[in-house]
Amino acid sequence: MNTISRIFALCLTALVTISCATTQSRYSMFTDSYPPKSVEFDVHIFRNEIPQRPFLRIARLDVHLEKSHFMGSTFDDSLPELKKQARLAGADGIIEIREINSRVGETRIYHVTATGIRYIDQQEAETLVTDEVPPQTPL
Repeated sequence: MNTISRIFALCLTALVTISCATTQSRYSMFTDSYPPKSVEFDVHIFRNEIPQRPFLRIARLDVHLEKSHFMGSTFDDSLPELKKQARLAGADGIIEIREINSRVGETRIYHVTATGIRYIDQQEAETLVTDEVPPQTPL
């Protein structure tokens, strides 16, 4: 096989591999809407714990990744889009992360669902308690 044929075969393989990937994401508000955070805002990720300060659950976050040719996705692949959706929802952090892996034929599917939270101060938490709406505080 000559050099041009090899280069063509390599480019075709790369194109097929790269073009068979889909990312979808969205957020749904649980409460009132909040202004979005800036692109530079550092969203806090809590994979196996909750924050040590009072917070409200404000949004459900979803990221759905599909890749063909038996290439899978990981949490790290979904994290930029998860943070983007949290920022758009006005969330300070992400908790209750749930991951689902599945497969249809040669397509690998990876779906992440999480909860966007907004930190509140102690006075606001106490106000919520008096209004009979329990704030989320660590145990």
